[in-house]
Amino acid sequence: MQNELVDVPDSLWLQHHFAHHANPRAKIAKLGLQGELLRLKRGLYVRAQCADDPVTRCRAANRMYGPSYVSFAWALRWYGLIPEHTAHITSATLGKGRKKRYDTPVGSFFYQDVPLTAYPHGITLMGDAPERFLMACPEKALCDELYRITGIRSIQGIKTLLFEDLRLDLDEFRQLDRKVLRDLSAYYRTSTLKTFGKFLQRGHYA
Repeated sequence: MQNELVDVPDSLWLQHHFAHHANPRAKIAKLGLQGELLRLKRGLYVRAQCADDPVTRCRAANRMYGPSYVSFAWALRWYGLIPEHTAHITSATLGKGRKKRYDTPVGSFFYQDVPLTAYPHGITLMGDAPERFLMACPEKALCDELYRITGIRSIQGIKTLLFEDLRLDLDEFRQLDRKVLRDLSAYYRTSTLKTFGKFLQRGHYA
């Protein structure tokens, strides 16, 4: 039966799945004690055998705290835009008013608000059904990351931020959709994203 479990089950799903057992809750607890189910938070679990799978962890991130989608540094690394390995899943949220962090047996999950005007744009459904999750498109992930950094008002400052601080891969950056980047950057209304929009209009990327 265990091999029929979904990767990120919740308590209700598990109780239904083990309804044929005399005590479904005891069965769930036993799987936890045996290390086959890892508890992410109250009522949400991940199967231990797939806990290191990036897709599973992204699905877990969506379900841990919502509404949310995977973005920022994790998504930039996923798309090959930055070279550094990102250990923690980073996600964008809406209307929470504060940053959130969950430390779990499979790693830490970080959440940060983005503006209401920007939130619904540039989100992609990733993976194969039924194990799917929401992630920012590459252009949205970059804009979300730039939203975290305030006060950049010069073109040179943007270039330094992009290619020295964030260490964006220039070839990958050039493959991004310029129109999508310009359209998305306008939704944030911060000095850094306004400067980024001007940088895109000039078309000098190195």
